[in-house]
Parts: sequence; structure tokens; C-alpha cells
Amino acid sequence: MTHTQSFIRSTWVLAVACLTSCEISEEQVCMPLTDRVLLVYLGGDNNLSGETYQKIEAIKEGLIQADATNCKVLVYHDPANATPVLTELKSRNKQLTSDTVAIYSEENSASPSVFARIINEIKEKYPAKACGLLLFSHASGWLPQGTLNSLALRSVIMDGNTEMEIAAFAAAIPDRTFDFIVFEACFMAGIEIAYQLKDKTDYIFASTAEIVSPGFTEIYPQALTYLLNGNLTAFAAQAFDYFDRQEGEMRSATFSLIQTDRLQPLARFIAANCQLNRNVDPHTVQHFDRNRAFHLFFDFEDYYSRLLDSEVQQTEFQRLTDECVIWKQTTSSFLIYSNGFYINHYSGLTVYIQQNNFPSLNTRYEETAWQKAIFSTN
Repeated sequence: MTHTQSFIRSTWVLAVACLTSCEISEEQVCMPLTDRVLLVYLGGDNNLSGETYQKIEAIKEGLIQADATNCKVLVYHDPANATPVLTELKSRNKQLTSDTVAIYSEENSASPSVFARIINEIKEKYPAKACGLLLFSHASGWLPQGTLNSLALRSVIMDGNTEMEIAAFAAAIPDRTFDFIVFEACFMAGIEIAYQLKDKTDYIFASTAEIVSPGFTEIYPQALTYLLNGNLTAFAAQAFDYFDRQEGEMRSATFSLIQTDRLQPLARFIAANCQLNRNVDPHTVQHFDRNRAFHLFFDFEDYYSRLLDSEVQQTEFQRLTDECVIWKQTTSSFLIYSNGFYINHYSGLTVYIQQNNFPSLNTRYEETAWQKAIFSTN
């Protein structure tokens, strides 16, 4: 399949998905349906607080430019210097309306109960044909809370010294709530993340490595319209193009778009065909983190292909992976002068490789939905 064919296929699929997401309760039948609600969850009660204000202004400009009359943007903003607030944004005839929905007392935006409450409030108050989630905060993929704190690795959202782990994040989301989740957060294009969220969202747009600041702030004025009409491939392409046009260290990006309903066949294939107990030297596998002594995020395809024995298996593995990762782009290197790395293999997904130096982390990895799935005989 050519890049153009892949782009057309994924765009069409996303458009269909937008018509089927977000279940409507009986109480909401008589309420007018919004075409799309986009929940922007800004977990900024940390050293990213200043960036959250910049992103809100960029999103406002993007909403004005999109002029999506029957779309609403709900922004949950928890900065470091104020209590959280939920704001409704909408645009008509290039005029922005901003209404404060709720001002909360000080709370932990990394708490699963807070996250779940915000989702439920929006589902109840804003019935829509389609719902998307844009999340911004610190993150470190599937890694448990407090993992290797000396390296400042975090989980999905960070509020002060507390974090939300991916299993709790997923549990807070009712099944089939979102047609897409965009992670403006580091290390979220992992197979562990995607598999944990496969029943929560149809598509995930994320980065296998870190996201270099200012992230997506500069593209929201032009590209928010793509999120509002469900065209994730166009949003992804513009996000990558922004970084690809930069110079020096700023020209660093590793983005992918993952279709979650194809993950189960991939897991079954790996369970049935890969020699999962085969030893692979992690130092020989493409990595996507910048730790000097060791690595925790490895290229999915580069690793699992080494656990297969035949060309037939390799071909089928490639096909199934391509069905999951429907769009991907990377620069040739990533922060190369800041202990970065060259990118020679890029599947659009990462995976953790268990290592003798991390027995506790290995034990926690056994608890992930992905690891359980590939060791299942079902």
C-alpha cells in the first residue's frame, strides 16, 4: 500500500468512526446533539504550567479559524498557580465564546477519580455524535508511578508529586467513549499503552519518544480544525511537518497513528509465533529514550521480529503491524547532541524489554494487559 493509499484509507475510516462514537443515554435523546466535543485535559500542576496557558490561547485561535459552528471544546485546566477550571469554548462566524462551566477547589488532576468525573460530567452535559480527547502533561508510557525518579520518568499525568498510571487512566474511561485520543505527552506510542486503551478509543496519536517543547502549540491555530472534523491523518501530518521544518535539535519528532481494533490479531499472532523466552541483547535494538546507562523504550518491530523463525512469519508480522500503525513519520535522529540517538528502525510503536537489572520493573511488567495477552493461550 502506498503512502497516499494509506492516507486515504485511514482518513475514510476515521470519518466513519466519527459517526459511531460516544453513546447517547436515554435522558439525552431530546437534547440537541453537537457534532463533536473535544475534551482538552491539561494536567499542568507541575513545571509545565506556563505552557498550558500558551496552549489554551493557541486552541482558541484554532477554534476561531476552524469556525466549527456545531463543535465544542471543553478545556479542563489545572495549572500550578490556580485552582482547576472547566471552560467551554465555541465559535460562530469567527467569534469565540468562552464560558466558565465550573471552578473547582484544589484537586489532583492525576487522580483517576478526578479524571473520570470530568469525563462523566462532559458526557452528561454535552451529548455529541463524536468525542475526542487531547491530553497534555508529563508522561512516561506504561512505567509505574515513581519509576526511577532520579531520571524524572513519570506515568500518564503528573500533578505535583503524584502520577496516574496507565491502567488507572484506562479504567477511568468508559468503554468506547472516544473515537480518538491525542497524547501531547512523551513516550505514549507504546504497545502497552495502545493495548490498554483498545476498548476506550478507536485511534491514538502519540510519540514513541519525547515531544520537544513547545509540542503542538504552534500548530493548533491551523490544525485544530482537523481534530474537530476527525481527520487525524491531516493533524498528524501537520504536527510532523512543523518539527521536520525546524533546524538543529528542534528537528526531532517520532509520531504515529494507531488503530486500536487491529491490536488483538497482532497480540494473538505474537502469542502463537514468537519465541517469547528467547534472549535478545537490548543494546542491539533500536531505542527511543535518552538514558546513558540503559534503555526502557525499544522499537516494537525491531524487537519482536527477532523472536520469529521464518520469512512467512516475518511477512505476516509486518502486515499485522502495518494494519495497527496506519500512519507514521520520524526524523532521522532525535536530539542527537543531547545524548540522543539515530533512528534506523521505526515501526511507530515501542515495547519494553525485560532486563536483569530491573527485577521490580519486570515484575510490574508482567501485570500489564499487553504482557498478559501475549502469554495467553486463548
